[in-house]
Formats: sequence, structure tokens, C-alpha cells
Amino acid sequence: MKTTYVRKRKRPMGCGLWPSYEWGADEFGTWLFTPARSRHRGDDGAFCDVAQRWPGGPGEDALHLVPRDGWWFATWRPRGLLVADVSTQPALVGDEWTYVDLELDPYRRPDGTVGTEDWDELAEAHAAGLIDDHEHRAAVESAHTLEQQFTQGIEPFGTTGWTRLSKAIALELPPLTDFGNQPVT
Repeated sequence: MKTTYVRKRKRPMGCGLWPSYEWGADEFGTWLFTPARSRHRGDDGAFCDVAQRWPGGPGEDALHLVPRDGWWFATWRPRGLLVADVSTQPALVGDEWTYVDLELDPYRRPDGTVGTEDWDELAEAHAAGLIDDHEHRAAVESAHTLEQQFTQGIEPFGTTGWTRLSKAIALELPPLTDFGNQPVT
């Protein structure tokens, strides 16, 4: 199965990079799968597991969706957590998907609770000029839309993502730990 990379950028600085298997494309976008114990590398060169259950803990399997047209990057985790990074529209650049994190993190927890974290971080980044007015409006709109879709189970946030995650886990693919010569920054 072909691999690709995901690059998450923060402003004014900061970057994370992790490898992922390409798991197909459909009307929702491009699906990526990162098996448990795969590695994430920060721009400081430090490594950790992707989708950690707690800081320093082992990582979980993670299914990602790069939307066809959206200001977010979504992740499903086997313990029932669905979370999205509200972001600039992800773009494929060479062999990696890249996006800029716009701070907001809509989620649906295993108990069904839906919300969005980090409104304060969005406000601070906007006030500091790190997120412009257009991006701010898009971030707020995306967070509210995702919350509604998570609450109502609108696909792909109903059964589609969970079914794809189960099928990907069943493949028992090895963790991705090799970054080759892929630069972090």
C-alpha cells in the first residue's frame, strides 16, 4: 500500500510530520490510515507516537480524512473519538498533504458529547495577526458546521468513517516509523 506524509503547520512557527498509508478516495475526500505505534516528528526533531492516548503513551490507530473541499482535517480513533483540526484547506504538495492549523478543534467524544476546543487560541492568533479575517471567518464557520454534522451523524461522520477505520485496522498494517529524507520544516 502506498504511503504519503501529513504536514501540520502552526503559526508563527511549528510543524509536525507523520507518514500515513493512502486508504482510498471517494466523494468525501482522501482517506489516510496511520497504524498504532506509528511515529510523529516535530520540527525540533523529537519523535512521539501518532494519536497518543496520553502524553508519552502509546499511540492508537488513526483514520484521517482530507476533505475534497473543506477547512479541516478529520481523525477517527478506535476508542470512539472523532476530532478535526480546523485548518486552511489541505493541499497535496508532492507526496505530502499539508495544512495550517487554525487552532479550533471540533470533537465528538465516545459518550456523544460534541463541542469545540481552543476558541481562546483562535482569538489570540487572530488578534496577533497570525490568522487573517478571511481565515477567522472560515474557521468559525467550519467549527460550527462540523459540530452540527457530528451531532447529526451526517456522513462521513455517521458510520462511514467508523466502518473505514475498522476495515483499515483489520489489515494489520505495520506501524510507519521511517521518514526517509523527508524534511520536517
